[in-house]
Amino acid sequence: ALPVAVRSQRLVETLRLHFGCGAVALLRLDGEGELLRPVAVDGLTSDALGRRFAIKEHPRLAAILQRREVTCFHHDSGLPDPYDGLVIERAGEPLHVHDCMGVALDLEGQRWGVLTLDALTVGTFDEAMQLELAQLQPLVEAAVRVSRLELALRAAAQQSAGALAAGGAASREEGEIVGQSEAI
Repeated sequence: ALPVAVRSQRLVETLRLHFGCGAVALLRLDGEGELLRPVAVDGLTSDALGRRFAIKEHPRLAAILQRREVTCFHHDSGLPDPYDGLVIERAGEPLHVHDCMGVALDLEGQRWGVLTLDALTVGTFDEAMQLELAQLQPLVEAAVRVSRLELALRAAAQQSAGALAAGGAASREEGEIVGQSEAI
């Protein structure tokens, strides 16, 4: 099985290639739902992975989180882009003219985070692309869910192995009596 970080990275890389865009980011809600933390990015500087995006300071991310449907910001949107200066193709530069779209991700009926896509070419995210992202949304959520389940399974297996090792040692330490007797 792939490590969770590798699976998440491959997911955003595949989505970036599929949509032919400049950047894709998978962000998870953190800090009691006040922050978004990048889990995997492609097309953004490595600095983006260490950032925490306060939702109240980023109206585009807040708008994406508030809707279940795909949210699209066209090149003439007046809302600031959270990735200004972070897109590799224009690292350090503000993103003046570009398209952005994103979708909220839910797991088990709870808002988990968002997936965002940025394109440096105006008109990249037309209606067909938005529909395509809506159709892929359940698959992205399933990939995230599988990763979470895998982490939980690994944690349970480690805990179980630790308990067995401790239990086995404890039973030997307690002076388990082992003897031989005739069958009754």
